[in-house]
Amino acid sequence: MLLVYLWGDLFTCLLVPLFKKFCFNIKNMKDRLIEFILRARRNTYASGGGKVTPSLKDSVQLEYTEDDFMYRDVYFIGNSIFNGIEAVYFEGKVVWSMSYFGDMKNLTEDEADKILRKALIDNWNTTRLWNDVQAEYDNFIYVCKAKGSIDKMSGVEEILKEEEAVYSFTFNGGFIG
Repeated sequence: MLLVYLWGDLFTCLLVPLFKKFCFNIKNMKDRLIEFILRARRNTYASGGGKVTPSLKDSVQLEYTEDDFMYRDVYFIGNSIFNGIEAVYFEGKVVWSMSYFGDMKNLTEDEADKILRKALIDNWNTTRLWNDVQAEYDNFIYVCKAKGSIDKMSGVEEILKEEEAVYSFTFNGGFIG
């Protein structure tokens, strides 16, 4: 009986605080991760920065590093279709990723880039996360419909011209660390 009592005290005194600390650290890390993803996107595609020599043939690769975090966006583009993956590393280990596929057959790449970069800069804290966003740019309407959280998210992004979709983009991702 004394052994059970002592084990209970040991568990309460040692393991419960460690578990609480671990849970706090995961929540704190996820908050930092969200903030980092938002800054990384602003400093790469949205601003036209971060381009590095790609590790995969015929791809485009963007990177951004800050403290223990590193963001990498690798994508392929051709025939007005593109697909890719964003990944975030923390202390050298992948902790979050998002895959995506886009179709811009009814827009030029320059038109799409102009609208998307503006939308990503203007709505930097909500776009391509788990929030719904809508904005107007000249005679185009940018719409992002998404759901989820940092743990698991998905969404669809469109650019409309005269109420017709001229660009589409789907994404799925989440916390894997």
